[in-house]
Amino acid sequence: MRRLLRNLINAVVACSVALGAFPGWTGFNSPQLQLQAGSAKGILAAMTPDQRVGQLFVIGFFGPSAAPGTSIYDLVSNYQVGGVMLAAANDNITDTVQAPQQVLTLTNELQSAAVVAAATVRDGPPNGATANAPPPYVPMFVATNHEGDGYPYTEIQSGLTNLPNEMAIGATWDPTQAEAMGRIAGTELSALGVNLLLGPSLDVLQSPHVQGTDLGTRVFGGDPFWVGLMGQAFVRGVHTGSGGQVGVVATHFPGQGGGDRLPAAELPTVRKSLDDLKNFDLVPFFAVTGYAPTADATTDAVLDAHIRFQGFQGNIRTNTKPVSFDAQALGQLLALPPIASWRAAGGITVSDSLGARAIKSFYDPALQQFNNRVIARDAFNAGNDLLMLTDFGLNPRSDQATNITDTIVYFRQQYLVDKNFAAAVDAAVLRILTLKLRLYGGAFNSSQTVRPISGLGVLQQDQAAVMTVAQHAATLITPTLDELAARAPDAPTAAQHIVFFTDVRQGQQCSTCPRTPLLDKRQLEQVVADLYGTGGSGQVRAGNLLSFSFDDLMQYLQSPPATAAVTQTATPPPAPIEAALQQADWIVFGMLNVTSDVPSSAAVSTFLAQRADIVRSKKIVVFAFNAPYFLDTTDLSKLTAYYALYSHSPEFVTVAARLLFRDLTAHGASPVSVASVGYSLIDVTKPDPNQVIQLNWQAANQPISGTVPPPGLHLGDTISLTTGIIHDHNGNPVPDQTPVTFRVFYTTDGFADTFQVPTTNAVASGAVQLNRPGRLEITASSDPALASTTLQITVQQGTPFFVTIVAPTAPPTKTPEPTLTPVPPTPTPTVATLTPVPPVATPSPPTPLTDMRGFFVMCLVLAGVLAGGYRLGTLEEPQTRLGVRVALAGAIGVLLGYNYFSLSLPGANVGYLWLGVLAAPICGLLGGILALAAGWYWFVGRHTAA
Repeated sequence: MRRLLRNLINAVVACSVALGAFPGWTGFNSPQLQLQAGSAKGILAAMTPDQRVGQLFVIGFFGPSAAPGTSIYDLVSNYQVGGVMLAAANDNITDTVQAPQQVLTLTNELQSAAVVAAATVRDGPPNGATANAPPPYVPMFVATNHEGDGYPYTEIQSGLTNLPNEMAIGATWDPTQAEAMGRIAGTELSALGVNLLLGPSLDVLQSPHVQGTDLGTRVFGGDPFWVGLMGQAFVRGVHTGSGGQVGVVATHFPGQGGGDRLPAAELPTVRKSLDDLKNFDLVPFFAVTGYAPTADATTDAVLDAHIRFQGFQGNIRTNTKPVSFDAQALGQLLALPPIASWRAAGGITVSDSLGARAIKSFYDPALQQFNNRVIARDAFNAGNDLLMLTDFGLNPRSDQATNITDTIVYFRQQYLVDKNFAAAVDAAVLRILTLKLRLYGGAFNSSQTVRPISGLGVLQQDQAAVMTVAQHAATLITPTLDELAARAPDAPTAAQHIVFFTDVRQGQQCSTCPRTPLLDKRQLEQVVADLYGTGGSGQVRAGNLLSFSFDDLMQYLQSPPATAAVTQTATPPPAPIEAALQQADWIVFGMLNVTSDVPSSAAVSTFLAQRADIVRSKKIVVFAFNAPYFLDTTDLSKLTAYYALYSHSPEFVTVAARLLFRDLTAHGASPVSVASVGYSLIDVTKPDPNQVIQLNWQAANQPISGTVPPPGLHLGDTISLTTGIIHDHNGNPVPDQTPVTFRVFYTTDGFADTFQVPTTNAVASGAVQLNRPGRLEITASSDPALASTTLQITVQQGTPFFVTIVAPTAPPTKTPEPTLTPVPPTPTPTVATLTPVPPVATPSPPTPLTDMRGFFVMCLVLAGVLAGGYRLGTLEEPQTRLGVRVALAGAIGVLLGYNYFSLSLPGANVGYLWLGVLAAPICGLLGGILALAAGWYWFVGRHTAA
């Protein structure tokens, strides 16, 4: 009877799937299946041990279907796995035309298999539940990567909005842009039935690696505060766009931005202590957990990175295990207050792929064995709630399903025999159920876990928002705008020739899908032709545009030059690229990242090094459609302009074309350091020294509401001080915790007091009690921004007084430690509404190396040299003309030596330190002696010898 019931259910589900991704499907009529309301604890109590164990796993599978008869259907329906991972590499998405429809069908098939698993009569009741009652229905996690920029970190590569990568979003320095991109991702993934997003990455790229071994454009940037701020916004956007039906898994906890390689290749080791992590890498994770400002900006889970730390406890000679497998290290991280409070509220930890190459080689460097049980057990015991079983075997296509099944069976056995293990499983499942209930509105309704095909109408509806990001992210790395106007004052004209070289790399949606380029060879040329050709503004001629790939260019550069054969008299025609280069007025490169895996990716540097003859005579523009730090200083010195676009989606290519033709000005700023141009993020995020900090005040002891406040201030009152928004060198608000110093200076007695407070939301606040009579001035500074408006107050006893706001009129200087006799400033009072004039630094004149004493001594030396020279010139022959010539030569030497010091030329300061003001005349004397010798030889000696 049980088998008959199961077969009947399977048949119904299969028919429902065949009818078009469950349109209008309302689920089964069983009350237990249709509506499983109640708390997570109540659901947990009704679950079988097998169900509980199954909830721990998010598994990978191969193929585009989860229909009855497939291995994934068996794992879901018979082993009650709690979730799956959709990946292009596993051929889960094979339709390159109707990919969204295929994904929707697949996710609905997966959820229907979970319905089948719950509808099956169990063998025995758990915890005294009614015998033969169906266990509670629990929907599945359907997870995927969706990092943007298409292949390889966006699994569904067609049919959805072409989202940019995180670095492009970070280059806008605008959290509203991050929220907009998160909203699009949440809306579209929810429509497809995906309910768990692996992202965003909250890693902080402190020191980019030009070798391409870092996370690259997969991060928001290199400043912890800004990464956290953008992460909050993106998480909020995902939750808002999906209506709270897509969970967010922030990666890669506790941060692998400092790693020098990726776990896909080898286990990275980072030398950082726990304190270092708390002050830097963990800051963004705190921002989306315990320190998140709102519930919708709070991540639902964090993905634990496969990364080792050296000196985690301060001893640099000890290494942790991979933190995702190290119970002690991960336990310390999870016990940190912001993480602990978030976890107590249901926050989930997720392991990174337990089949990653780094983990396989960690457990067996020879890669001969794969102990699936030990790997999964160690990851769970370390503190991971969800275990990601993907690439789970030495040869996943043949052994992954077996390894997953064996691991689940092993966990079931451990659950029954080990009470501590069972308690840990129940605690993890309770957090998992809490999240799933949150995603489904507090109740599990099988009819709501499937998505109708009509919901796909929300896809690709906000591509304009991506264009906004592209325009705000575009960055002119070098030169400055003024220098660019000098190097290339005009855009390309119709009479000029433009040659485009593009890094053409290919990706594919599945192993049998056609390969498509990330950037097409003629993509930038086509955009230019559409916008500025005959169909557009008419600024270019289509016949003057040519395009080649980086592969074409590298093949040309590596080929020997064509020469005429000995028996021939005609010179062979030049190669097409050579002819194009010779004719070109503009050479434009569209580059991606530089990696040793793609030799042609270094084509820009190779060309600049080998073809100096071309470089000097052409205008050369490079567009980086990836990270901006792959060209060195020498490369950049040869370019007309170097722009960073960060992402290669069509909108960013369009922006590149508009930049080339000066229809757009790049206003973005790199969110990561670029060493080749001296762009250091730690410096540019400091306060801008050219700004004047606005200082505002308010009486702190306000009267009771409804009463009339007394006029003015009185002795003993306290005033609250607040700065305006303090900006960094890029014009963005400074990060939180930027120190601001308030200075209270009593001009009547020279007493000064200072106190320092950190910024919050780029604003600093403090308070001052007016508890002593006298005239005082209050200013604020945030090094290196030293100028602010000044609050002038004359505190009087028994008489009300007022605050006068004045703007600075003198260049600010860094205030030394307060002394007893400071010189009071003399600002000119102005009304508070006047715009303050930024301070202008006045350089102090250099210390003179000569004075009248030295000049007088020099005159004596000069007279002596003239007399000595005349005498020296007439020793051999008593001819006046020879004496005068030698004397004049000596005089010239004296003047040259003296002026060398007077002009403070190199080495003059050293001589001054040794000889003081006599250094100049002594140098003149030495110059005179040398000149006398040279003059005597030239005018007298050589003739005598002859």
